[in-house]
Amino acid sequence: MSDTILTLLIDHQFPAIFLGAVFLGETIILSAAYLAGQGMWSITTVFWLAMLGTVLSDVAWFLFGQSIFSATKRWREKQLSSERLLKKLESITGSRPFLALLFIKFLYGTRILTIVYLSARKIRPWKFIFFDTLGTIIWLVVMLTVGWLAGRGVSNIISVVDKTEYALLVLVVIIILYRVITVWTEKRLIKK
Repeated sequence: MSDTILTLLIDHQFPAIFLGAVFLGETIILSAAYLAGQGMWSITTVFWLAMLGTVLSDVAWFLFGQSIFSATKRWREKQLSSERLLKKLESITGSRPFLALLFIKFLYGTRILTIVYLSARKIRPWKFIFFDTLGTIIWLVVMLTVGWLAGRGVSNIISVVDKTEYALLVLVVIIILYRVITVWTEKRLIKK
């Protein structure tokens, strides 16, 4: 963890956690959880501030992301380069694209793009907020647990993180396999 981030969090505390969750994401959240493990503040407070900041950021991307990206030259390039990822996402989630919100937070670098994609799919805002909040809660529980344990000085925290990553990878693989099997059986039934 950067000394600058820790100093920022110590000096500005709750506003830094909230704004850090809005603009910087997991770097601030892990650092705040680490400091909570050190006894600086309650992990519950960190959870609520991080959740509010993350969901607020996601809702802003959902509502304004398309117009922000379309105003830049790079939007078309990003759109073309990510088309394959979005097609894969669509094949996994099928007619329920909002389900992607349950696991995109764990896939680094895909969150904003997926949110803008869901906005383009005309998902209802309340449905988006519900599933985004649910996905954020799951993600925060993992992130805050890892940061808090590190702050408490739990030895072999790296092995805990590795096990968490493997567990999440297994969960994503199970979801993908479930979707592939479901689509495959639906196609087989339609052919008959």
